[in-house]
Amino acid sequence: MADNRLAVIVPFYNETAYIGLALNSILAQGIADTEIIVVNDNPTAYDAAAFDRMGLPPSVRVLHHPENLGLSAARNSGIAATQARRIAFLDADDYYLAEGLAAQLTFAEQTGADITHANCCLSNVGSPALTVLPRDKTLFAQQKTGAGLRGVEHAQFITSSWSSIYRRDFLIARDLMFDEAQVKFEDRLFVLHTVTAAERIACLGKPVRVWRRRAGSISVTKPDLAIHRLQVQLLEKCMAHMRAHAAGPDVPPRFLRRELFNTLSRLIWDLDVLPLIVRGDDPDYADLGQRITALLGDDRFGQQIFDDPVIKLVSRVGMQTRKMTVRRQDFFDIHRQLRDGDFPGAVATIDQRRVVSAAPAVLSGARGRHLILHVGMHKTGSTYLQRALAARQGRLRAAGALFPKTGLAGDDFFAVRQGGFPGHLGLLVAARNRDGEIWQDLAREITASKAKTVILSCENMLAPITDDRDALLSALFHRLSDFETCQVVAFARRPDHWAEMFYRELVCNGQRRGARSLPEFLVDYGAALTDFPALFAPFEAFSKRPVILLDHDRMARDNGHWAAFLGAAGLGTVPTDPPDLGPAQSYPTPDRDQVAAARLLNSMLTSEEQRMLVLRGFFASHPPARDRRSALSPQDRAALVDAFEAASGTWAAARGYAPDLNAIRADLAAEAWEPPAALSGDTLEGLLQARLQVERPAAEAGAPPPNRFELRDRGNGGLTIRIRPRPWLSRLLGWVTN
Repeated sequence: MADNRLAVIVPFYNETAYIGLALNSILAQGIADTEIIVVNDNPTAYDAAAFDRMGLPPSVRVLHHPENLGLSAARNSGIAATQARRIAFLDADDYYLAEGLAAQLTFAEQTGADITHANCCLSNVGSPALTVLPRDKTLFAQQKTGAGLRGVEHAQFITSSWSSIYRRDFLIARDLMFDEAQVKFEDRLFVLHTVTAAERIACLGKPVRVWRRRAGSISVTKPDLAIHRLQVQLLEKCMAHMRAHAAGPDVPPRFLRRELFNTLSRLIWDLDVLPLIVRGDDPDYADLGQRITALLGDDRFGQQIFDDPVIKLVSRVGMQTRKMTVRRQDFFDIHRQLRDGDFPGAVATIDQRRVVSAAPAVLSGARGRHLILHVGMHKTGSTYLQRALAARQGRLRAAGALFPKTGLAGDDFFAVRQGGFPGHLGLLVAARNRDGEIWQDLAREITASKAKTVILSCENMLAPITDDRDALLSALFHRLSDFETCQVVAFARRPDHWAEMFYRELVCNGQRRGARSLPEFLVDYGAALTDFPALFAPFEAFSKRPVILLDHDRMARDNGHWAAFLGAAGLGTVPTDPPDLGPAQSYPTPDRDQVAAARLLNSMLTSEEQRMLVLRGFFASHPPARDRRSALSPQDRAALVDAFEAASGTWAAARGYAPDLNAIRADLAAEAWEPPAALSGDTLEGLLQARLQVERPAAEAGAPPPNRFELRDRGNGGLTIRIRPRPWLSRLLGWVTN
């Protein structure tokens, strides 16, 4: 309708797990006369009936493309479908902060700006924790309004179209639409077209929106040739537009120099395309090299570029970044080399500046010995096996085997749930933190034992949901590389159960990423958790032999974990009668109600220490019910089974794990399943009581729990590994540092 204040255009492809939050975040702004337009760009998978089943708010209008046309086309369809005075864009997997869009719209109306930018927050994969987008924090922290790009020069580096509200009349009068040939990375080009055409630009100076990074999205996916082509094409179009703009009357040349600087920076730090051009394996990359040389053209920037007030804020030259430190002269050399087509020279210059860390020492005392590496997978009997190995130390030593104490969590380990025990997590922590002391302790223990076989067992050694797992595992394998031989052993359980159990562990251990829903978790990690060849590839490369996969479900029925592990480890002389572990050493699985309660807490409390303490009290006083039902529908679980069969079925069977997938599918088809009900009153009351018990006076708030090895979220979406020291050590360190 023509009198609507605002239209929010939401392109949709397959974001069913996220779109509810996206739309509700718009409605929660309380803006009168708001039009919400969802553009379905995946009509083959989602027809009108599918959208009816999603239960979208009744005020939402859904437009259906005849076929998949791309994100640019979806946004253009939304622009064409509205007569609202102003237009905003929201991706279907993102959301607005409370009152954020409302404040941005009010500011847009007050200033009358063609473009009203607002800052954006970034959430990492799987976690709701937020950080302000670095470029917004650097360039747009202050509120500002000016006459076009000359009045707000930072606007040349607005990150994306979805950060702004646009006057519709401005877009229509200037024919400003998204380039539908640029099917990805379309935002940067649209930003340049709009900021160079705008007569008035305003910046709110506050974050209003959350950009959700998630697995499979373009921001976290490793690029291939198709992606590199689109990236180079974007650079070509942006440079061409800014050259045309710079040729206009009274346009200072600094805007073109900034774009050239940004283009070269992208080639050095962001695109990862230059080494592939030099490698020469694919002639298509040679063509990209010629295009890069052409797009750089004859334009120059002198030393004065580093005195440019905008470039000073965005430049990475001279800074120690995660990848490298490129000096000013390097930057000019790379520019010259790329313009001359000397890609080997440019790559050599970059490689000279890459950050290279000295490799730590390998574990001494391992030479001539055999390593059994038990890769614990959540809820596959890992805790039982680790406690059994600790209880059978005498029998293991008699067979020439050692289950080291070094690196094991001790009696003071802070377990959120009764019985929790991560095995040799301390070794993984030390490998990641480049801590050599614990490895020296392990070497002494191995040497003193005279054992020929060493058994290491660690919960979550697969690290399947961390972006930097390759670096994490590489650090561990380097430490262990002096062992003569290695056999990797793991217990696997049916794929639909394991994915859900992994999620339950994540939520119930109080991790911040445990605030996400199970459907969101599966969007991010479902493919990874069903791809055993990819998960175990680093382990097989290290051990130089196939992993042995044992069937957890079958062993659980027969109480056979202990005997099966001894057989796989080649420890046939160790008696197979399993140790009798007490109830305090059991590790029960949380039920659906408990998981829902823990997720609620993870969403509400930002303090990690409080989450852990509350959950510990909650689980201690409220044991799980006998409710073994899944929170996933049989159809969703069948999809996980199908994904496992396609990615892993043959591979896993060759290594010993061959569940009857057809029987599993038959059980799922016959299951009388009911979705989880609302959180029960008893569970909620128990959670509230546990929360009250950790309340402390202000001076004591935030005290960490006791000693705890931990893998937790990092700022970049990966994992960081941290050791919580014992209280006496914390006091000593404080005394020394002060």
